[in-house]
Amino acid sequence: MSETTARLRITRRSGKVRVVAEPGSALAVDGGTFVENDDGTVDVRAGGSAVLEVHCPTGSDLTISTASGAIDVEGDAGSVKVTTKSGNLSIERATAVDARGASGRVKVGVCTGKCHVVFVSSNVHIDEAAQAVVATVSGNIELGSVGDAEVKTVSGKISIGANRGGRLAARSISGSVKISLPSGSRPATRLKAVSGHVRNECESGHDGEVRAATVSGAISVTCR
Repeated sequence: MSETTARLRITRRSGKVRVVAEPGSALAVDGGTFVENDDGTVDVRAGGSAVLEVHCPTGSDLTISTASGAIDVEGDAGSVKVTTKSGNLSIERATAVDARGASGRVKVGVCTGKCHVVFVSSNVHIDEAAQAVVATVSGNIELGSVGDAEVKTVSGKISIGANRGGRLAARSISGSVKISLPSGSRPATRLKAVSGHVRNECESGHDGEVRAATVSGAISVTCR
């Protein structure tokens, strides 16, 4: 395959999937086979190897489906769509992320667009995203630096570090919510805790919006 961005559909039942997106790389598969389709997509399937390793050009779009096993995406990928039942997920850098699963840790480095993560039981950590939408039933959610965010969990802690002027919404049934904004931010706030302390250190204004709610847990909003 030529050294251009690709659209890959990677499928395996169980075992590790490792994808490396690097400049000037031609498509190469170790531990499986691939077929180029007439529409420009490429189907990659695992063989009997414990690890399916795929090398592809920077900016390649990935659709990865597994039943179980770790998924690692290294380098600069395009959009990354993942469906898994059980397994840890790590994505270094992507233009967009849509990840759905039942259980396993999720770690995203940089998502330059929308990062959408829906897991049943998972600790989710996103270093940086323009927009983050995260939902879990149980597990802690940590966002390092985001523009806009919508986060909810039934049981777990939520921690959000946000850029100035974003729209943030966080909801936890059982667990604390901590939101940190840049110094001098003056957001509009709507904060409600049924059983828990609410602390807001930011002056009120129209510099973005912060909405947070918990049933059992504290809420903290700081501007530092």
